[in-house]
Amino acid sequence: MLAVAPYLPGSDGVPRLVDLPDPIPAAGEVLVAVATTALNHADLLQLKGTYPPPPGESEVPGLELAGTIAALGSGVDAHGPWQVGTRVMALVAGGGHGERAAVPVGQLMAVPENLTLLEAAAIPEAALTSWTNLVVEGKLHPGATVVVTGATGGMGSFAAQLARELGGRVVAVGRDPERLARLRALELGIDTVSIDDQLAGAVRELSGGQGADLVLDFVAGPRFGERVNLLRQKGRLVLVGLTAGSSVQLDLRAVLSRRLRLVGSTLRPRSRAEKAHLVAGFADFGLPRLADGRLRAVVDRVLPFAQVAEGYAALAAGGVLGKIVLEMRATPPTTG
Repeated sequence: MLAVAPYLPGSDGVPRLVDLPDPIPAAGEVLVAVATTALNHADLLQLKGTYPPPPGESEVPGLELAGTIAALGSGVDAHGPWQVGTRVMALVAGGGHGERAAVPVGQLMAVPENLTLLEAAAIPEAALTSWTNLVVEGKLHPGATVVVTGATGGMGSFAAQLARELGGRVVAVGRDPERLARLRALELGIDTVSIDDQLAGAVRELSGGQGADLVLDFVAGPRFGERVNLLRQKGRLVLVGLTAGSSVQLDLRAVLSRRLRLVGSTLRPRSRAEKAHLVAGFADFGLPRLADGRLRAVVDRVLPFAQVAEGYAALAAGGVLGKIVLEMRATPPTTG
C-alpha cells in the first residue's frame, strides 16, 4: 500500500509516500480500505520526531480516516454492526495516512448516510477531542459560558458547534478577522465570534458579567494568562494545544483566589479501552446530530494523496479554516 513514511532520525520532516506492506488486523480489529484522511498538527510533530505514536501503534502518521471495511480480524462478529463493505470513520493512534489501516472496533463509527467520505474524514479527531475535553475534562453543563480558542481550525470549529449542542453559550475566538468572518458566514449557530482583542468584552456580555465557566484552549501562547482571567469562580480551563507557543506568563493569584481548575489533556496516549468509551459516548450523542445537520464537518480543502506534502505545508503555514482532507489516489511512491 501507499503510505506516508514513518519518521526516521535525521529526516527533514517532509512527508514522502512509500510502499509499505498492508497491515494485518489483529483480534478485535478490522482492516479499513482508506478513502480519505485528514491532517492534524500532531502529524507535523510526528514527522519531526517530537510526537511518536504510543507503543504498539502504527508508525505511519495519521489520526483519523474514513473508508470501507475490507476484512475482519478474529473475534469480530461477521453478523454484527461491522461488516465488510460498511462505511466507517475512525479515530486511530497512527496509520491514517495509508491506503489500508487496522482499526480497533471500539474506535470505529458508522458514517451517517448524508455524509460523504470526504466530510467523514474531517470528523473523528475533532469530534473525540472536543467530546473528551468539553464533557469528560471540562464538565460542561447546559447554560455554561464556554470560550473556544483557535475556533477557525479543524478542532476549534467543531468544538464550538459541539459546545453549542451540549447547551453552552459559546464564544468562538480567533486571531484572524478574515477567517472569523468566513466562520460567521458558515452559520454554525454559535452565539458569539470574537477576535482576541475583543474577547473579554464578549465574555462579559454573554455571561452577564459573571465570566466564563469553561475555556477550551487549543493554542496557549502569550495570551494564555488573559484566558485564565476570563474564568468565573471555580471556572475551568482545559489546555489541549500549544500552536501559539508553550511558554507563558501567568499570575497565579487568580487561580488561588477564584479556586480555578487548569487541566492539561491529550487524547492520543489514552488506552484503547478509554478511547472506546469516549467514542461510544460521542457516537450516541453526536452521530444523530451529524445525520440531521446540527453538527457539520468544516473542510478547508481536499487534495489528492499524491499532494500530501502540499497539505502538510499548508497546515504548517496556518490560515486554514477547518480541516485539510486527503483523498486517496493510485499514485506511484516518490523517492528520496
